Amino acid sequence: MKTNWLWDSQISDNEAKGILKDISHPKFDIYAEKLLSRTNDPKFVFSMIDKITFCKKWPTIKKRIIKDHWLKDKVIFWQTIYTRVKEQLKAEGIKIRISREVKIPSERMEIAKQIKKIRVNKGYSQKDMASRLHVIQQYISKIENGRENLSIDSLVQIANILGRKISIRMK
Repeated sequence: MKTNWLWDSQISDNEAKGILKDISHPKFDIYAEKLLSRTNDPKFVFSMIDKITFCKKWPTIKKRIIKDHWLKDKVIFWQTIYTRVKEQLKAEGIKIRISREVKIPSERMEIAKQIKKIRVNKGYSQKDMASRLHVIQQYISKIENGRENLSIDSLVQIANILGRKISIRMK
C-alpha cells in the first residue's frame, strides 16, 4: 500500500514534483522534508529528487526532520542512504560540494593583520587570546584570517585585551 505523502498539502503530485525539481524553489526544503519523513522508498524519492540534489540538501533537510523526535528512525534510515549515495557519486567522480571562493573585504583583512601583529608582539598565543576573550581558539584563527566579520563590540573587547584603542575614520 502506497502512502500519500502529500496528505496535508493543498498541492498535486505534479506541483510537488515541480518544486522538488527546482532546488532554488522557496518551498523545496518543506516538501523535501515531507517526502523524506513520510517515505521509506529510495526509488520513489529519487524519482522526485535527483541523487546529487539529495546529497547537497540532506544536511539541511536532516536538521528539519530531526526536530521531531518521533522521526529519529527516518533520520537514521535516510542518513544511511545518504552515505551510500554519496560514496557511489564519489566513485563516479561526481563532486557534491561546490567550493565557493569567498571574497574577504580588504578592510577586514587589514584589521585581521593588525590584530595578529599586535597579538604576536605581545607574546600571546591564539589560545591565550581565546582564553582572555572566553571564546575558542578557532574563533581567533577565523578573526586573524579575515573569515570572521567582527562587530564593533567584539573589536573593542579585542582592543582592550591587547591594550589598544580603536579609531574609526570614514572618508
